[in-house]
Amino acid sequence: MQAVGIITEYNPFHNGHIYHIQQAKKLTGADVVVAVMSGNFVQRGEPALFDKWQRTQMALENGVDLVIELPTFFAVQPSHIFADGAIQLLSALGVDNIVFGSEHPEVDFLSIAKQAPTIAEGQEFKNHTQTFASAYAKQLEAETSFKLEEPNDILALGYASAILNQQANIGIIPIQRAEANYHDANFTDEQSIASASSIRLALHKGKTEKIKNVVPEATKVALATAANTIDFESNFWSMLKYRLTTDTVGQLGQIYQMAEGLEHRFAKTALNDSGPQSYQSFIKSTKSKRYTFTRIQRTLLYTLLNIKVDQMQAAMQDPYLRILGFTSTGQQYLNEIKKQVTLPLISKVDSSLAKSNLRLDYKAGKVWQLLANEGAPTQDVTRMPLYWEK
Repeated sequence: MQAVGIITEYNPFHNGHIYHIQQAKKLTGADVVVAVMSGNFVQRGEPALFDKWQRTQMALENGVDLVIELPTFFAVQPSHIFADGAIQLLSALGVDNIVFGSEHPEVDFLSIAKQAPTIAEGQEFKNHTQTFASAYAKQLEAETSFKLEEPNDILALGYASAILNQQANIGIIPIQRAEANYHDANFTDEQSIASASSIRLALHKGKTEKIKNVVPEATKVALATAANTIDFESNFWSMLKYRLTTDTVGQLGQIYQMAEGLEHRFAKTALNDSGPQSYQSFIKSTKSKRYTFTRIQRTLLYTLLNIKVDQMQAAMQDPYLRILGFTSTGQQYLNEIKKQVTLPLISKVDSSLAKSNLRLDYKAGKVWQLLANEGAPTQDVTRMPLYWEK
């Protein structure tokens, strides 16, 4: 069977994602669509609106055949690590091609990746005058004449670089994003496709009715029936402030990506009685020219999850394939490839796995449950892959 891979967050699943799935099948003629999907927390360091099981169900109902979880240690990372982890999983699963959205699909990303400057470990923390992303984009433009500015182009280059570095036998097919741009904050009632960020904004404002034309039925059902959605602003901030005020500066300094005295800034700001009284205002008061909003947000999530440097580094050396769900076609594909798969295939998590390979995902799932407004179901132990009959 020929397989096409897609790399997703589905936060939330919308009509643009259906277009992506349809194009992936059309352009490759693939028999099976394999999605590597972020778990309960997404790349920007935010909790997903719906848990990974709800989003898996949405994907299976709308054309995906196999959903594999992108572990937390890859999912909540800068784009180059996010991309590298996703390609590791798709390569292990034997996909023939990946299809992804891009602002400039005509660009030869593999060619640019061959010329691109190498991202050395720790390099992103050395230059204090600008963010790593800005510094890297300037260096890339100087060496290749390609101006790297848009978020999907950044990921596209990350995928291409990962394929080259891993010598993965995977073709890449960029496609034009359908109608909505990544940064679009609003959409009209006439639109059938909107960006995930604009949909989240509408939901945050309580405008559930506004999104009815831009999401499929599965997402509408989840919105109507799910009580366990995230109250990000209040619940997350309360838990985070507790950590920032009770941990010592020394303890905070051990957190992954806590660099150059950032722990002192966090602790001082959190302990200031007249300081920020919300999560958003806390980030705004601690960000700088050097540290972007997203970088601060990811570091705060690592803090909440208490992920230490050594834990993250060890986890990234021990990836696995956690199966979240499949259709009959996806199940057939798994049966066909399981003897050739080069990473551990995990379908059921027991307590021993939760304490070893999957400990960061297990912890992330537990925290997501705590953040949910109502009692959310367990996320890992005893959960079996979802099955959807087409």
